[in-house]
Amino acid sequence: MLGKIAILMLFTFLSLFTAECAARLELLPLPEFVHTDAWWEERWHRKRRGLNPRVFVQLDRDLGYIPAANLRDVEYEGVRISTNASNMRGTREYPLERNGSRRIAVVGDSYVFGQCAADDEAFPAVMEEVLPDTEVLNLGVMGYGQGQAMLRMRRDGFAHDPDVVVFGFHMTDMRRNVIGFRDYGKPRFRLDESGELVMENVPVPQPEEFESWFRVPRLWNFWLIHRDSKVVGTKEHRRHINLTSIAILDRMAQDAHERGLPFVMVHLPHPGALKGDGYMGWPFLRKICAEREVPGRFICASPVPRFREIAPTEQAVRKHFDCHFSAELYRAVGLEVAEVIQRELPELYPPE
Repeated sequence: MLGKIAILMLFTFLSLFTAECAARLELLPLPEFVHTDAWWEERWHRKRRGLNPRVFVQLDRDLGYIPAANLRDVEYEGVRISTNASNMRGTREYPLERNGSRRIAVVGDSYVFGQCAADDEAFPAVMEEVLPDTEVLNLGVMGYGQGQAMLRMRRDGFAHDPDVVVFGFHMTDMRRNVIGFRDYGKPRFRLDESGELVMENVPVPQPEEFESWFRVPRLWNFWLIHRDSKVVGTKEHRRHINLTSIAILDRMAQDAHERGLPFVMVHLPHPGALKGDGYMGWPFLRKICAEREVPGRFICASPVPRFREIAPTEQAVRKHFDCHFSAELYRAVGLEVAEVIQRELPELYPPE
């Protein structure tokens, strides 16, 4: 009897070891996409960089990563990308001490950073171009969730003493809040039993911790992906994502208000939002704005009407959304936000 048990245990061990070797040699196909830590970790192992090229990235124990500093004309997706010494998009430097100009800090994801756009085409750069006597700091980061944007606002945005905070809302960022790994390790957010926002996975693990042979069996990732695929996309999971997102947006606005700063949230549309008023993210955002709007403090903007003028047909939509936004759409966002700020904040921009 003991001999049979020993043989069974040995057979089980050899089977698991063989399967683990197959996983590590990447002989097993990557499972169908599931937006969880395990899937993104497995993809990272295979790509060795996540989605963002490593040359762009400076690892950060608080935020996961930020753009590398002092990049100059690095080519990516047909455009050239530069950053300043403070890890912001563009070459212009913004010292901590103000020089008398108005100052706006913009936080968010790749649409704020300006992926697929030149430095001067990103919408914060357009805002700086059109707003009089105003510095606009582009603190966007490719791949960020809303929680990471909140943390960068607190640490790097407030440190530069802005007059206004602008947050770029894209619907895909909502689900990034609840995972702890995407391009690299990142902070994870959830709601506790009392509904309070909780942050986990900080200090953020570094890549070498994921590369370790002994850290986590790769085969375990496949089991987690299978398990999580039964949960992701369910009604309860979507509800958790929505409530977590709302809690983060409220916290961002509260952080800004406690410093006497207006909080401007701009809708960065999915192409589906151009099809109708009840599609892809805008109803969710509009409901938040309607419930929380405080004149001069919590301000919402959407460039959808401008987008519809630029891309009135399906063919035009495909063209302008081929790689994030086209230069025309980025400019439309910048013009929309600049006009809303000038209209809603006359104390900063008195009517002429």
